[in-house]
Amino acid sequence: MKLDGRYLNLAKIADSGQCFRMTPSGKGFEIIASGRHVLVCHEGDSIVVKGDNDQAFWKHYFDLKTDYPAILASVDPDDVFLQTACAYSKGLCILNQEPFETLISFIISQRKSIKAIRICVEKLADRFGEKLGSRYLFPTPKALANANLQCLQDCAVGYRAAYIQKTAQMVASGEVNLNALYQLNHQDLVQELCHFPGVGVKVASCVSLFAYHNMEAFPRDVWIMRVEEQEYGGRFPEEKYPHMAGFLQQCMFFYGKSPDYRVKTVKNP
Repeated sequence: MKLDGRYLNLAKIADSGQCFRMTPSGKGFEIIASGRHVLVCHEGDSIVVKGDNDQAFWKHYFDLKTDYPAILASVDPDDVFLQTACAYSKGLCILNQEPFETLISFIISQRKSIKAIRICVEKLADRFGEKLGSRYLFPTPKALANANLQCLQDCAVGYRAAYIQKTAQMVASGEVNLNALYQLNHQDLVQELCHFPGVGVKVASCVSLFAYHNMEAFPRDVWIMRVEEQEYGGRFPEEKYPHMAGFLQQCMFFYGKSPDYRVKTVKNP
């Protein structure tokens, strides 16, 4: 199955810190998402999805409806840093991911590298997920709700094991309906997500952006705060970019954690 891939760069998306089960495989990338296991690769101006023919799902997953070139064109031409970050990050998109997996992944993410998060997510899938071919799907809320706490800790999640277990119990029991949260605006969604243990504004904002696709979400981690301090006197003017700040944050994050930007800041402290 072929999709429009003119504005996508799979390698950048896989390394952007928004998803943790998109990994290099041969000339493409293996993706396990929402009960699907596929291989995706570039072919000219297209991306080819092998292993699933649900075109509507993958168009939505890769957010092909959003006009990313128009967003990039709207960036303030006098903002040299943001122009550079967007040029460096060309090919990124904001994926539409499943809320429960995204929520658990970003609970795990606190004080962990992208590589470490991937390892934890994979361990959880291998231990508690349903087998699909040679791999395992991300565990259901029920599977993690019923998991032994020590078994969760064995997946390298550390103190987050209790947060994962309790969050899964809240979802599995119906105390919180994650699908019902789509109707909330970003601010109300963050407030609701912060009811989960181990979830603060930063994690909630990540989930709002990467699962619920609220483009006004602007997660602030150590990389973003460093960029804000160095480039914007402490705060990026996100109000200048309503309904697109989240994507610009992703560009800032991707460039801000790159060797190119670190070298630049060393040379020009």
